[in-house]
Order: sequence, then C-alpha cells, then structure tokens
Amino acid sequence: MASKKALEKHSRADELYHSAEDIRWATPEVVADYRAKRLQCKTIVDVGCGIGFQTFAFAKKCDHVFAIDIDPEKIEKAEKNAAVLWLKNITFIAGDALSPQVIRQLKNVDIVFCDPARLPEETERTTATIQPNISELLRLYGKLTDRIAIEFPPQIQEIPFACEREYLSWQGKLNRLNLYFGGLKKSERSAVTLPTEEQIVPQKGAVLREVPAPQQYLFDVDPAVVKAGLLAELSAKTGAALLQRGKNIVFTAPRLVKDAFFVHVYKILETVSFEQKLLLRALRKQGAGTIILRYSIDPNEYAAVRRSLEKELKGQKVVCLFRLDDQALITEEVR
Repeated sequence: MASKKALEKHSRADELYHSAEDIRWATPEVVADYRAKRLQCKTIVDVGCGIGFQTFAFAKKCDHVFAIDIDPEKIEKAEKNAAVLWLKNITFIAGDALSPQVIRQLKNVDIVFCDPARLPEETERTTATIQPNISELLRLYGKLTDRIAIEFPPQIQEIPFACEREYLSWQGKLNRLNLYFGGLKKSERSAVTLPTEEQIVPQKGAVLREVPAPQQYLFDVDPAVVKAGLLAELSAKTGAALLQRGKNIVFTAPRLVKDAFFVHVYKILETVSFEQKLLLRALRKQGAGTIILRYSIDPNEYAAVRRSLEKELKGQKVVCLFRLDDQALITEEVR
C-alpha cells in the first residue's frame, strides 16, 4: 500500500514502483498535468525524468517522449511504471544528458524539458550546484530547439538567464518555478495557482494600492504572486489594497472578494489594543476558544503565546489574530 504522501504525488502510486526518496523528488500529478498542457507538442525530451511522473503526463499530451536520466535504477523503475500505465510512446535513455551519445538519439525534437538534480543538503539553492550544468544544457539542446523549459528551485535568489519565470503554487503554497526559453517565453514573469490554473502576468500601468488601516476583510496573498513581483497586478485585478508587508503579505478590502490568488479570507470581528487585558476581554466577547496567530512571531514563542491566551478563554469559536502596530485584529476565516 502506497503512503499518503505517495498518493498525493500520483493517484496510482499504489501500483507504481518507487522508494520514499523517489517520492520526495517526484513531481505532483497536478503539476505534471499542468506543465504537459503548456508544453504539448509532437516530440518532447524530458531530461532528469526520475521514476517518470512528469514523463507520463507528457506521454498523454505528446506523440512521443524521450525520457533521460543518468541513474539506470530510476530508468528501470520508470520503464516498469510506464508498463503499468500502458504508456507505449516513451523512449527511455539511461545516460548523461549532455553526452553526444545521448543527444544523437534524439530525433525531431519540438520541446526540451529539464528537471535538474539539486543537492538535498543545501540550505540555499544556487545555479552553480544544479546538475546537469544549465548553461551547457542550453547550449547543446539549443541546437535541437530554442523551446526549452527548466524547473528551478522556487526559492533561488539569482536567475542569470533571459527567460520567463513562472512561479507555480499548489493549494496555496509555493511549489515550483518554471523557466521558459525561446518560443516558450510569453512574458517576463508570471504566477499560476493550481488546481484552478489561473494566471497573472505583468500589466503596463498597474499600480499597487496601499492603505494604512484595515477594512472589513483581510486576504492572505498567494506566495506565487509575491515571488513573481505581481502585487500591483493582483491589486488592480481585485480592487483590494496592500495593508501589511512582512512574513505574510496581507491585502484588505471593504467587501468580500473571491479570487484564486487569495489563499485565505478573513472577516474582521473587532479591532482592539494588544494590551493583554483589553485583548482578552474582546476575545471573550467574541466567544473565542482557539486562537491562531497570523502575525510574525518567533516560532519558539508561538505555542506559549497561544496557551497564555487560550487558558483564559472558554468559548468555542476559532479566531485568527492579526497584529498591526499596537492593534490586534480579531478575525474569523470566511469559508
């Protein structure tokens, strides 16, 4: 029986060949399907295919897939998995993707996709430690096609390439960064949220509205929008304004706004001083029993602060507590 984590990555994981380490690096099925739609073509090359989760999505959208991995054990698992899924339009190649022996096997290539290897122990991702070497891959595979897509760590700080940077979120969490080159590039940067597949791209003249005080509703902004630097575009799209920067970017509006890029929505119940006695009085008035802290706080202090409040409360309501300077915003999440 496949683990819950494996089934989150692929709906048929319980039938497929994989280890726990394979699952750690495997592409979630919803992400793989989205990328297969964007990269649909006749013949695609999947460099760094691993056990094949992304390859299989490509095989359902493309006429043929060349799947390459330097690890022969991963290729063996991917071949077995393809057989389980009855996918017969894949050519598996075990070898170094940058070697002439591998490249000359690739015929009539329309698009190249690469999911490079990263060092698991790294605390900060850099282009220099990604394998295969990205500059060399672009040089060699650029002779086959200029339509190249590469997955990058989404938290990487420097991207020294001229390409589209697509930040992809899944279930409100930053999940992937896709780089698109040549004919695949549609804009300088973009944000996409799954499973809705809604997208935001730069808009000329978009202005980020900012307000000093909260309005009736608060909104947590999807991290893909934040990483892509598209807050102004989201503000223009929704009419909401930036209230607070920091660990969590918060927008606010006088009315309820539904948008795929608002991860959580909160209605303000009361605004009160953060002074303990006044805050507790307001929380009791609102019938609070469980407190979720939604402001920047030392992780080591989070549990203690929650306990200090909740031990004084007897209500049943779950409330979310924001902090704006010396004010507490008592809110409830809008489902």
